[in-house]
Amino acid sequence: MLTYEITRRGKTPIYEYLYQCIRRDILSGEIKAGEKLPSKRSLAAHLDISVVTVENAYSQLLLEGYIYSVECSGYYVSRLRVQNTFREDEAAPKLYQEEEASPYYADLRCNRIGMQHFPFSIWSKLIREVITARDERLLKAVPCRGVFELRKAIAENLHRFRGMNVSPSQIVIGAGTEFLYQGLFQILGEDALYGLEEIGYSYTYELLERNGVKWKQIEMDENGISIRSLQESGCNVMHVTPEHHFPTGIITPIGRRQELLNWAQEKGGYIIEDNFDSEFRYVNKLSPALFSMDKSGCVIYLNTFSKSIVPSMRISYMVLPEKLMKKYVERMCYSSCTVSCFEQHTLARFISEGYFERHLNRTRNFYKKLKAQLIQEIQASPLNEISKIKEAEAGTYFLLRLETKLTDDELVLRARKNGIDLACFSEYCRNPQKSKPHILIINYSGIRMEAIQETVTRLLKSVVQEKLFDETK
Repeated sequence: MLTYEITRRGKTPIYEYLYQCIRRDILSGEIKAGEKLPSKRSLAAHLDISVVTVENAYSQLLLEGYIYSVECSGYYVSRLRVQNTFREDEAAPKLYQEEEASPYYADLRCNRIGMQHFPFSIWSKLIREVITARDERLLKAVPCRGVFELRKAIAENLHRFRGMNVSPSQIVIGAGTEFLYQGLFQILGEDALYGLEEIGYSYTYELLERNGVKWKQIEMDENGISIRSLQESGCNVMHVTPEHHFPTGIITPIGRRQELLNWAQEKGGYIIEDNFDSEFRYVNKLSPALFSMDKSGCVIYLNTFSKSIVPSMRISYMVLPEKLMKKYVERMCYSSCTVSCFEQHTLARFISEGYFERHLNRTRNFYKKLKAQLIQEIQASPLNEISKIKEAEAGTYFLLRLETKLTDDELVLRARKNGIDLACFSEYCRNPQKSKPHILIINYSGIRMEAIQETVTRLLKSVVQEKLFDETK
């Protein structure tokens, strides 16, 4: 029976550590070619871990060709050309290790979903099915807009969950949103003046600046974009996040959405509706998409799978009004799609066969519990006496307002010394008047459940210092 000390895994997910251990023993010859591996259930019982964990480890080994399966028999070690060349003390290049390893006990800055939620077994099964089909279309250049099966699956998913009636011919697949934005810059032309929310991700600002695109920041109020500020700006393209604005958490109400649509129709302009990170909603349902309310063809819808599935899933898509799609085909379809055909067909099956919906439901439930546990721990600690929590209905973060004399820079520095990486609200404000200090953005998606208590303890230690607060209050 395979025996490994799981407690030595450190911060590595259990399935990944088990995969690494078995892979090491296969490469070193400790586990011989043709040898049968223990059943998933027996190995799980032996190591006192879940069957799903073993299944995920086996699936990754199967995907990479280290093992193969025999129906009704089990898993066997593949015969590799290179054997006995792997030394236990071998390590990846030092530079690579430094880039991958986080120096912090808890990363509350990075807003990425945990890798442990990726459905390895399902994904590897779908990949095998795609390859086994031996469809000659897999070997041909991918159409510029992407594989039809994926565009069809996305169109059906949007209709079912967002009420958007779109044709697969209106959808463009790309390797990341940056690629899609560059296509938009081409078809909207050099005369376009873009409006950006005055509070938000710096990535969008940087993207426009790197591409030499003209833009202005537009003021916001409690309902989202200020229509008056937008009208006075002279912009003819407006980028918005109506379903879930980061970091304020504002959900644009229907009335303001209608005002935005009226502006675009009267101006003859366009609205870019960015739906990033909105799938993780814990209260109520998603509001009608701007695209579904649009009657004049002025809304461009953007989304990505890098947040809802896994960060390395560099597959994004946009839905264009028909008049813009015609321009896109004329100007941009001179080359193949930037996403692998194999990946697109696999994702198409993942969506159309219901796995995507079930994956989202599982991850939502997990993050709902994780969020509740973290908030409960904060409220049970002395931190509760000097802070106020503002929850967002969507996303994987919440805001924590502190009563402190520390500057935001001092808060971040002190937290890092205690092994916590933090982000502050002020970092995302380009208008100094809207830059509210002492508000932390708690991105909890990367925290391990068992590390919550220690994370709050370290956070408290970073904030509570002698003579830190105004005792006259």
